[in-house]
Amino acid sequence: MAYQILVVDDEKLIVKGIKFSLEQDGMEVTAAYDGEEALQNIKEKNFDLVVLDVMLPKMDGLEVCQQTREFSQVPIIMVTAKGEDMDKIMGLEYGADDYITKPFSATYLQARVENLLSQRKKLQSFYRENLLNIPVVDSNGSLSGVSTTSETAVGSTSEVQKNDVDGQVPEVPVMSPNDRKFMDKLVELMEKNMDNGELVVDDLVSELAVSRSVFFKKLKTLTGLAPIEFIKEMRMKRAVQLIETGEFNMTQISYMVGINDPRYFSKCFKAQVGMTPTEYRDKKLGK
Repeated sequence: MAYQILVVDDEKLIVKGIKFSLEQDGMEVTAAYDGEEALQNIKEKNFDLVVLDVMLPKMDGLEVCQQTREFSQVPIIMVTAKGEDMDKIMGLEYGADDYITKPFSATYLQARVENLLSQRKKLQSFYRENLLNIPVVDSNGSLSGVSTTSETAVGSTSEVQKNDVDGQVPEVPVMSPNDRKFMDKLVELMEKNMDNGELVVDDLVSELAVSRSVFFKKLKTLTGLAPIEFIKEMRMKRAVQLIETGEFNMTQISYMVGINDPRYFSKCFKAQVGMTPTEYRDKKLGK
């Protein structure tokens, strides 16, 4: 699926040039020409990235960026004609992910867009492979890899490594302090409530003190997962850990990970790992 990009600038020739360049790279581009139109577009559509000019009619780009951060973590590249460092810093403080100054070439902007998209993709992979590292059964019946059962699963380790070799993205994914705080708190809440079978998404939303829409979009942006998928994968990760201790039977583990129906637990586990909990135990522990 093509990346969805929103380009916002009141100069239509600039928008046309950016649109042409990004579409040549296979991206789908939506144009907006003032701040209010931009904000409305961001609210109504799920963009992968926004290219946002600072100087806009009706509402400037910094205000658009600030208001966007109240409900979305979509990557934002600020564009400014001002060369002062303070303007650049202010753009980042308002929640932007990157900035460029006019004039710039279409090739340069395209490279910055691709780099930021790669960063976000790698960040999602980082969480899937480290936070949610669940063994799966490969075609040979061996346990290996990371679960990618979700339709929203993102790039594989090999893809990330390829990008590293090509020099397109840094080795370690870039994460803002706010994003790290969000994920740390979310994981802490899941750990505390792992055996709570009554836990619902709204409980996490309430504890994190954010709106439901912000929670959904932020989690999706950072992990590539919807909240229900994230909760299920966290439970399955813990189930794997508990099975590998060899200290508990499957019914006990089912309740310990907050699933009060052992048969449903077995079904979820098999869908995630590729074998039943008992089969996994026997294979892993050599029984």
